Amino acid sequence: MIFMDKKIVKDDFLTTASSDEIVRSGRSEPDFDHKAGLAELVRRGGPRHVYLAGAYWKDFDYASGFKALSAMGDPEYIYRAGWYWKEFNRTAGLERLIELKNPRYIFYAGLDWKGFDYGRAFQALVSLGDVEYIFYAGAHWKEFDYEAGFDELIKTDRMEYVYKAGCLWRRFDFLRAWKRMEYFVDDGEEWRGRAFDHERWRNALRLIWDELWEREGARS
Repeated sequence: MIFMDKKIVKDDFLTTASSDEIVRSGRSEPDFDHKAGLAELVRRGGPRHVYLAGAYWKDFDYASGFKALSAMGDPEYIYRAGWYWKEFNRTAGLERLIELKNPRYIFYAGLDWKGFDYGRAFQALVSLGDVEYIFYAGAHWKEFDYEAGFDELIKTDRMEYVYKAGCLWRRFDFLRAWKRMEYFVDDGEEWRGRAFDHERWRNALRLIWDELWEREGARS
């Protein structure tokens, strides 16, 4: 009878407690029913609390937690789980981020996840056509295909990212980029002006023009 009373109390707690209280109890109470607690959080459908449980509970079913986050479809908490959880299927996590078509959190995952598939993530960014996060990936990821990345970047009409990539990418084709900024006479004007004021751009352009002058001089 005492056992039944305790079970009733636990069931009542999971039914009446807030999600924050469930997470706190799972972190601090030694006799907490983590399986039932996770099931209740999943039933409520809040990805934040499922993520927090995985981050703080010592006894946590990571496979069930990931399945729940994946079904809830919130890219932020899939990304956070991949960063903070002790166990996480990062291959499946990346594929889910790609399915959700969220370049922001694909980029963030490339910053913070261990065992990250940069090639697959880069292909996803290209297919999503988001030049902003292609630029960010080239500037901050540990691995990046600069040649293919530049080919995608140069297609854009957003000259801001062409200019910024020239400032931050480890490998960059300044000649092709400059021609692209010249092509956009009006939209490229601000960024051509900034290029003259930026040391890396200025030095690269000086080398390009010196080489062109030498070629012209050799012809004459």
